[in-house]
Amino acid sequence: MRTLADLARIRNEFGLAPIGGVLWLGVGMLPPKRNAIEIDPAHLPTALDCRAVAGLDVVLLFPGSLTRYGALRTLSDRLYQARPRRLLLVDSDHKRTAFLKLAKA
Repeated sequence: MRTLADLARIRNEFGLAPIGGVLWLGVGMLPPKRNAIEIDPAHLPTALDCRAVAGLDVVLLFPGSLTRYGALRTLSDRLYQARPRRLLLVDSDHKRTAFLKLAKA
């Protein structure tokens, strides 16, 4: 699984999801985790590709010093609209986190 489009295909064709339901996404980097995908900030996944995260816990890592705000905003909006179970953004440079979506209690 190298892209969100690959994840969408795997979920649609085989009904599989990442182990533990957690997906790590890295903007311009591959997170050192299982179930990780690198997102090229110059070629963001489409809203359709992002639908692959529906129902998953998504952790989006980004280098705050290098990531353009517009690209981060576009990507986080697309991921949020895809209805993940949880969505957490982590700035790896400034050690800041933001929960954009929490699971329902």
